[in-house]
Amino acid sequence: MAEEDTVAMQDYLRWANPDALKLLWLVPLLVALYVYAARMRARAMARIATPEALRRITTRRIRRRRLLRAALMTLGLTLLLIAAARPQFGTKMERVQRTGVDVLFAVDVSRSMLARDIKPDRLSMAKETVQALISRMRGDRVGIVAFAGDAFLYCPLTVDYGAARMFLDALDTQVVGAPGTALSQAIAVALEGTGAAEHKYHHLVILTDGEDHRGGAVAAAREAAQKGLTIHVIGTGTAEGEPIPEIGPEGEVTRYTEGEDGRIVLSALDEKTLKEIAEAGGGIYASAAGGAIPVERVFTALQREEGRLVGTWQFEEYEERFQLPLGIAIVLIAICAILPDGARVRQ
Repeated sequence: MAEEDTVAMQDYLRWANPDALKLLWLVPLLVALYVYAARMRARAMARIATPEALRRITTRRIRRRRLLRAALMTLGLTLLLIAAARPQFGTKMERVQRTGVDVLFAVDVSRSMLARDIKPDRLSMAKETVQALISRMRGDRVGIVAFAGDAFLYCPLTVDYGAARMFLDALDTQVVGAPGTALSQAIAVALEGTGAAEHKYHHLVILTDGEDHRGGAVAAAREAAQKGLTIHVIGTGTAEGEPIPEIGPEGEVTRYTEGEDGRIVLSALDEKTLKEIAEAGGGIYASAAGGAIPVERVFTALQREEGRLVGTWQFEEYEERFQLPLGIAIVLIAICAILPDGARVRQ
């Protein structure tokens, strides 16, 4: 059954900016200044002009005109202050629907992500990229998949961006015990994490250096795309590669990881595989090489669709009524400006 929008009107006066009303004390001050100025003008004229000259200069019409200008200016400024206070009369309940997409960020937390060919290191760059993307979102649900040699749903889909950022800040290479990189497992967990048989409006953003130790990631991406999950990939690392550091308790590099032959292991970005995964997943590939965060391109790809209905909210909207006093004030001040105030000597 369709739910109807209800509109409830309430008729009462409120002020959106009541502090402006405190300035209304300036109105009696303005009147007092006008009276004082008129008296000072009369005294000055009496000292320099004869009674006959005064009658010629200050006719009754001129005095009325001056009084009218003062009244118009005073009333105009009063209405300006009332308009500045933003009077609001009447309210109504508005119903707003918000749409959005579901975005899971699969962050590679294998030890190769500690390589520092991207400053400060690959994992930090990946986390900064996710933070930047989340900060651009409005109404979209976000979640985090952590993966290395295994994968799990680290932060379920949520619209609480503060909670998602808190989970992201705590993400490090210790959260997944199994060594290696299992991209296909990350994709499988993402499919389960979206929690729907129909994965339209669902996106997976993989942030990794691409060293897939299990294989099968391209096939997994193709299968996920057939179910409606769009997969984007952000490559973190460089093709030249970098040794994998072992970090001490103070954050210092104590040594570099060595292979079975005793040589230092060099970890390089596997851009070819990552591009194939993105193509199979129907998404885009972007590179964070050189320290540039590809936020704009990835965010545009995430927002290509209108999105699903996230929820419906009701809020009370007040009707602005400042237009009338503002309009009258402008007219009064304009009349005051063009109304002549000069005294003409009668011949």
